[in-house]
Amino acid sequence: MTNLDTVAQANLIRRLPSMKALLFFNVVGRHLNLVRAGQELHLTQGALSRQVKMLEQHLGVELFRRLPRGLAFTQEGETLYAYSQQAFDTLNAGLRRLSLVAGRQTLVVSVARSFALRVLASRLPRFLQAYPWVDVQIDTHRYFADLETSGADVSIRLTDGHFDSGYRQQRLTDDASWAVASPAVARRMKARQSQGARFKPVLLSNSERDDWNRWLDAGNPSIPLDEATLKFNDSAPMLQAVETGLGFCVARAALVRDAIEAGTLIRVWKQDIHDGLCYRAISAPRDKPALEPFLQWLDEEFVAARP
Repeated sequence: MTNLDTVAQANLIRRLPSMKALLFFNVVGRHLNLVRAGQELHLTQGALSRQVKMLEQHLGVELFRRLPRGLAFTQEGETLYAYSQQAFDTLNAGLRRLSLVAGRQTLVVSVARSFALRVLASRLPRFLQAYPWVDVQIDTHRYFADLETSGADVSIRLTDGHFDSGYRQQRLTDDASWAVASPAVARRMKARQSQGARFKPVLLSNSERDDWNRWLDAGNPSIPLDEATLKFNDSAPMLQAVETGLGFCVARAALVRDAIEAGTLIRVWKQDIHDGLCYRAISAPRDKPALEPFLQWLDEEFVAARP
């Protein structure tokens, strides 16, 4: 900093009135009435009038003209009010931002990859908009995260709900599974069947669940299981492959409902199967302000998906 800068700052400090005086002036300027301004500031009319007079003396200009029923700005007063209002608005925005940064909190959500991609990702912006001070960290693992050791605050998993009683459980979805395909594949199947021809589909499945055999065991429409099959260890790429027109699969209703509404998948038959599993949010007691809003948001967001 140069000597000229130091001198300029010293002169500015001498010219600046107190912050309190500027705030009092700003409130009086907003009301243009000492009584109403005094009520807002919890000051008597006389005390506030003295504060305004002291500011005028400090600046060497008259800021208000006293009228029988209130005040009116002088040209100097109107100029100062415009600048002071802008300054207070800027200061207030800066203080709010500092408060927001200081109050930010990270919430770690461990979630199955398929549910994260197919269900949660499209809905999370609504939570982030409602709670901008929360930073959500999505941790995708195939298995349940130990909430005591993993650092996760919430774990969303496909489960039967058998957990320690110390955990809080929220049922997010129903437990139905549907047979789905792309609209093009479904049309091709119906066309072949209407011609009396045998339709040979590619059957896609999750390698960890025998969904097609469960489908047949439930008495649903017959599928030739000796046809070509393709197995995935994750439902997300399996469903993506089905959407491209590769074949059929049986998948959780929660994972395909949005795609069916969007028209990229179609239910091939009206029947469904149930295995007693559903997606649940599991959480342990935490002294973390961001946790409760997130759990409440999950309840509100997924209530329509529960039977």
